[in-house]
Amino acid sequence: MVIGTLGTFLPVLPGTPLIFLAALGYGFYEGFNKITPLILLIMFMLTVLTLLIDYFAGVVGAKKFGATGYGIWGAFLGGILGVIFFSIPGLTLGPLAGAVTGELVKGRNLSDAVRSGLGTVIGIAGGSIFKVTVALSMVSIYVAIVV
Repeated sequence: MVIGTLGTFLPVLPGTPLIFLAALGYGFYEGFNKITPLILLIMFMLTVLTLLIDYFAGVVGAKKFGATGYGIWGAFLGGILGVIFFSIPGLTLGPLAGAVTGELVKGRNLSDAVRSGLGTVIGIAGGSIFKVTVALSMVSIYVAIVV
């Protein structure tokens, strides 16, 4: 559970899947008396939801701020390169730079390109806040049932 919670903050650890697996493991250990199949189903659905939100939040943010396909692909590629070359700061700076670059390649002006990049970052931040909130809720459910 602790490692899963840390995983919501650290990009190298899959946070909510680890929390779900910890609950599943405990369910097996204790015979599914406390952690019931219904609780596991709810935790599984929350896990899938966080993965989807995490994946699409940046795209939705970019689109809301007027990004084109070039900006979205730029944000995606920038995110990958940002993490590879700049670790944790690259999680934010990579998609921002990638979205701006993609929009400039498309021929948009700097103001629109920066707005698309900021939309990407806002979407990523919103997705991260959602993911942390759900992860802490999952841990709270687990603690309330087990302790």
